[in-house]
Amino acid sequence: MSQSQQYDEIIETNGIKVPFISRIITPKIERPMRNNRYESGECDTLRALLQSGDRVLELGAGIGLISSVAAKVGGIESVTAIEANPELIPVIEETHRLNDISSVDLRNGVVVASRQKRSPFYLRADFWASSMEAESRAFVKKMHLPCYNIHGLIEEKNPTVIVCDIEGGEMGLFDDADLSGVRAMVLEFHPKVYGAETVEQITRSIEAKGLSYQQPDKPSSVRCFLREANAPAPAIAPAPAAKVRAVNPDLTGTKPRPWDAKSARFLITTCMKDEGPFIIEWLAWHKSIGIQDFVVFTNDCSDGTDLLLDRLEEMGELRHLPNPALASGSAEFQLFALAYTPYLAEFKRADFYISMDVDEFVNIRAGTGQMSDLLEKTGPFDAFSISELNHGSNLVEDYEPGLMIEQFPRHQREGPGKHRSRRGVKTIVHLGEKLQHIRNHRPDLRQDAGQVTWLDGSGRPLDKLHADGTENGLDVRGTYDLAVLDHFPLRSVNSYLVKMFRGDVVVKNKMVSQRYWRQRDRQSDLTSTFERQRYGFRQVYDALMADKTLAKIHDECCTAHAARIAELLNDPVFTARKQWIFDDVWAPEQAKQAARQEKDS
Repeated sequence: MSQSQQYDEIIETNGIKVPFISRIITPKIERPMRNNRYESGECDTLRALLQSGDRVLELGAGIGLISSVAAKVGGIESVTAIEANPELIPVIEETHRLNDISSVDLRNGVVVASRQKRSPFYLRADFWASSMEAESRAFVKKMHLPCYNIHGLIEEKNPTVIVCDIEGGEMGLFDDADLSGVRAMVLEFHPKVYGAETVEQITRSIEAKGLSYQQPDKPSSVRCFLREANAPAPAIAPAPAAKVRAVNPDLTGTKPRPWDAKSARFLITTCMKDEGPFIIEWLAWHKSIGIQDFVVFTNDCSDGTDLLLDRLEEMGELRHLPNPALASGSAEFQLFALAYTPYLAEFKRADFYISMDVDEFVNIRAGTGQMSDLLEKTGPFDAFSISELNHGSNLVEDYEPGLMIEQFPRHQREGPGKHRSRRGVKTIVHLGEKLQHIRNHRPDLRQDAGQVTWLDGSGRPLDKLHADGTENGLDVRGTYDLAVLDHFPLRSVNSYLVKMFRGDVVVKNKMVSQRYWRQRDRQSDLTSTFERQRYGFRQVYDALMADKTLAKIHDECCTAHAARIAELLNDPVFTARKQWIFDDVWAPEQAKQAARQEKDS
């Protein structure tokens, strides 16, 4: 063990000896460990259900407690433990040594359902909070770790019992897994990461594989699933046909575009599904700031979005295409749209390219708010990444037709504290010989093309994204001087219900979670406005709406949106989600505001 992991005390908890390393076993878990309460439920459950001949697969080994419990049960055939945090591997090994255990197959890496070889992993001060997602808590270090495919692990180890505690990584992990040989699962859920509804989705998915949820005497985040002794394992479906995947073309050798701030041509591409009420505002805004070309890919629209876009195409305002993923049978809509984009005539004549969404507004803070003002201010660049600024619901419950930029002006802080400072970006790409791939949040620029000029939203050099191809966000403090990506991800509560019903436009059947709302419903500040270009925007907007056919389709889209809301408000699932927003997000915030007002009075 390293010097920082030396120890002079051993804690015995739940019958297992554990090295007391204060940097790892922090006060938050030290006390329950000394009182035999740390993971006591998992330990007791595992001891009760394990049988001679069982093969145990543990995902998320922690400090080695659970794998030690399993290995000490008589007659166990094998125990395999996977732990992502490399700093815990020597701690687990020491726990095993203290308990005279040498039979555990211990591996370092993350478990995934995909075929990816490596994955980002975010280390946090508390080892139990480290995970593959970056947003739930501040992290101290980002690593790239080897991946273990869950299907390969199950095939290799043929486990009869699976124990899983991987800080949210369980979401979607077992959806397509063959669990026919598994007779028991002990799974810790993390509703703070993905919401209570996803807990139930995962539970139903596991139960559909023949493993019954065992209702506990009292609520717990740990759920046990058992296959009934006489119940046959579910039939294994035939292996699905190989998925058709989008091939993102290598753009090495792209002809360099000239740098001319006044005559530069911009292209935006985006994917849409059921966004009818909000399209004209978004289009008018970006036309008013100097963006000329728009290509919109759609799929599975039910509110008239496709009809509205068809009319805009007839008017010469944009190009509307069915998402190419539809022809492949794939649900990877964003990937297929991006892969197709370089073949567009609009791309071939563009100087600059942006991939973005209909709820995002590029807001230039230089000159009169035009794209040309930005280019003149920055000078030549290869990539310019604009930090998002989320506009919350502004405590608006009902949907009303109108402009988002007027209905939801308040937003999160531009200068957040350290723990809330990481946000996503969208990037303006100057097309040329340094470009390798276009992507949704940022491009890949060639590592062998010499000096790269990548700037943040304040025009400062930004090396992080070029150096780390997995990174789609950054510390936004100080990045809003020249441009901001005003993001309206929620709108009103009732419109958000439609978004949850619709799912993610990027990936089919991906439900928008409660966590998404909690993280983005921020409305403390009012520093980002649209005044620089409001008059120009209004002129473009009014000119578009002067087309009677377009205006009629727009009104029909608004009516369809309202009708969908009325339908969802009669659905107990969605009324429960709405009540969760009132009780768990709005009520505490309103109580804090009242307390501040009382203190100030």
